Amino acid sequence: MIRKTLFLFVTLACLWACNDDDEIGFDVPVEFRKELSFTPIPGGAIMKYYLPDNSDIFGVRVTYKDAWGYDITKEGTYLVDSLRLSGFNEAQQNVPAQVRFFNNAMEESAPIDVTFDTQDSAPVSFFDNLTVNSFWGGFSLSYTSPGMVDGMVHVLYVGTNPRTQQTDSILIMSTPIIENGDTLNFVLQQVLDEVTVVVRTEDYRGYRVKQEIFAGLPNLYKDTLEASEFDFRFTGDIVTNAEYEFGEQYLFDGDKRGDRRRQHLLGNIRSYQYATFVAGPNAFGERFIVDLREPKVPASVNLYAYVNFGTSWPFPTSWYDFPALVADVWNSSYTSKLPCKIKMYGTNENPETVDLASCTLLYKLDQETSYAGWNASWAVRTDDYYSISPSYLSVTEAEYAAVQPVVLEMLCNYSGETYRYLIFVVEDTFNGEAFYESGTDYNTREYISFNELEVCVKAE
Repeated sequence: MIRKTLFLFVTLACLWACNDDDEIGFDVPVEFRKELSFTPIPGGAIMKYYLPDNSDIFGVRVTYKDAWGYDITKEGTYLVDSLRLSGFNEAQQNVPAQVRFFNNAMEESAPIDVTFDTQDSAPVSFFDNLTVNSFWGGFSLSYTSPGMVDGMVHVLYVGTNPRTQQTDSILIMSTPIIENGDTLNFVLQQVLDEVTVVVRTEDYRGYRVKQEIFAGLPNLYKDTLEASEFDFRFTGDIVTNAEYEFGEQYLFDGDKRGDRRRQHLLGNIRSYQYATFVAGPNAFGERFIVDLREPKVPASVNLYAYVNFGTSWPFPTSWYDFPALVADVWNSSYTSKLPCKIKMYGTNENPETVDLASCTLLYKLDQETSYAGWNASWAVRTDDYYSISPSYLSVTEAEYAAVQPVVLEMLCNYSGETYRYLIFVVEDTFNGEAFYESGTDYNTREYISFNELEVCVKAE
């Protein structure tokens, strides 16, 4: 009898354990199910959910298949209230998914079947507002994108492969898609009468999403205007001094490299004659205005600087007897007077009073003020002691004649629109520290200098 009773007890215990194993997961209150909602976003959806602090439910788990058929699992806890469901490109409707809740023991609830919609991802919608235009010696690419972006864009053109000498697609840039869009200008080293451009996008998992080809873009050619064919003015102060050769006239004397300054130095290493243009003090934010006299398609405004004049730039206070004006202007640094942040606009309104926000932005330069920024900038050869060896004073005339000018070529975005006035505003200059990065700003008085100004328009 005792043996039968023990057998019955063991049997009931086993049945009880089996019955426990059959109960998988736990029940989810109805209100949790009602709190689930889905909002389409580029490339996916946002799932909103609700988990109260005092609940046994620890988190939520969503499973679905992405655009490529792969199983995706996303998890969230009570620390947040939403999950981003990603992995899609073209917009989709009624994507099936399953939502499960889990507790601290990682036990799952029964699945809840849901569906959600998605919007086109950035690599897809990129092409909805993409414009590829001709440009000066190349092409221009402009696009707008949603506020939530991911993915890459690859830009290629059809040219001659330098290795094989055969016609090929040549990659010119790969870059992340930028939030809200961007304008990219490309100047090609190969001379082509017409340009064929290939634009591809891919997502961050490396899948190619879309491609378009823009064939037969004509190359654009520029005409350089004579100084007598346009007018120039500045809304701030210009340093004018005949003794030290500061003045507006030096912008248009044809001296792009600072040859006249070099001749002064060859004659006298302590020469204080500069033959150049300086605006200021307090020139930041003031308007440099080019009046084309009639509406034309702008191509570029080119600002030239001295080539490699590694000489002593006067300090404002020093044991040397520097002229006060010269010391105030240079403050020991020429490079600190060169623009590193500049914007140029086109308009047909009064250039002195028009709201710049209503003008067309044609060009933007945004380089770092620091020594590292200058060292990678358009202006680096203005103070490179070793680019002309052994020194700028001892080179032969033939060697010096071969040195290329230092120029900031402000190429205008091309749309075919015509403007009478071009306005450029310098917002900052390089700090000017040499051979070390101290963070010192040598241009607190906000002077701006460039040695020559050149204006180009579309050739007719």
